[in-house]
Amino acid sequence: MLINCPRCGFQQPKDKYCAQCGVDIENFKPATPPAWKKFFGNPLIQLSLLVIIASGAGITLYQKGQQNLERRVSYLKSTVQINASTGNPAANFTEASATHEEPTADQASQAAPPADADAADGVVTAYKVTPPTAAAAPSPTSTPVGDKTKDTKTSTKAGTPHLVFYYAEVGRGSLNSFISASRNTGQFMSFNDYSAGILPGINKALSAPQVKILHKEEHSLTDAKAAAQWFYGIKDSRDPSREIGHTSVFEVNEMDANNLRGNFEVLRSWREPTSAGTFEIQRKSFPAIFEIGGDTGFFMAGVMPAQSNLENEDELVSYDIYKILRSPQFRAGDSDFVIFIEFEKGN
Repeated sequence: MLINCPRCGFQQPKDKYCAQCGVDIENFKPATPPAWKKFFGNPLIQLSLLVIIASGAGITLYQKGQQNLERRVSYLKSTVQINASTGNPAANFTEASATHEEPTADQASQAAPPADADAADGVVTAYKVTPPTAAAAPSPTSTPVGDKTKDTKTSTKAGTPHLVFYYAEVGRGSLNSFISASRNTGQFMSFNDYSAGILPGINKALSAPQVKILHKEEHSLTDAKAAAQWFYGIKDSRDPSREIGHTSVFEVNEMDANNLRGNFEVLRSWREPTSAGTFEIQRKSFPAIFEIGGDTGFFMAGVMPAQSNLENEDELVSYDIYKILRSPQFRAGDSDFVIFIEFEKGN
């Protein structure tokens, strides 16, 4: 009968002592391995450590990517200086005419700050669309102030390049397709409240069956550093000194014959629920960077709450973009409010 030495492993006929190392085979007791060696020698522990290391590396890469995106978006905060935390979001706006055209020279001279102040503060050229007053409330057949159809063109000059902004209600299926297509470009941003990104095939997207255009806004790009902002909203019935609505802001950074790079930001002032169970006006900012041209456009989703929480909601819904608040699909979460941007080069 052959046995193995418990110390050196030498194989020999059964005997009291090992013929190779001389150890007493019958009384030999191997040393107990350290606890750490037994712990890390467990195959399950080794597999768990590999999973933890791989997960940590993945999370680190994801966070680094998000930080890079946030650093890019923070660029907007240093270039488009909008006071979104105090006062109302239209505090720096220049009043426009009732037909929502660019301000006249007289209006600009009365409402706009001095040129030196603009240069110092970095505030972009802007205007506001005011809601209809009670005395001049629109009839069922008239068009409310700032309430334009998708065929209306404003603030453009023939033959000049211009940006076209589409405010739309988009079904959840189509929106998911847009997000997937944008992710594939590598230029897609997703945050807690909203998402935005480059969208290939903008013309095809705008004509998709689940896309309903609520409003169309056009702005001429007279130079490579064009900028503008506009506001749609109403006075808060509980506090007339404050306004409810959305401000859209764009600023061009670079423009050539085929492509345009710039910033877009939505500033929202909205009555929203608080942790105490009450409703208060809260202001939020949704910035993004876009680079578009040819058949490529830009989109932003998630900037319109499904409820206005307003007593005078009918007044708000007189604007085309807020008609989505009457949509059962939007209220049920089956559609979303989406802003598209298209670059048209002109003639």
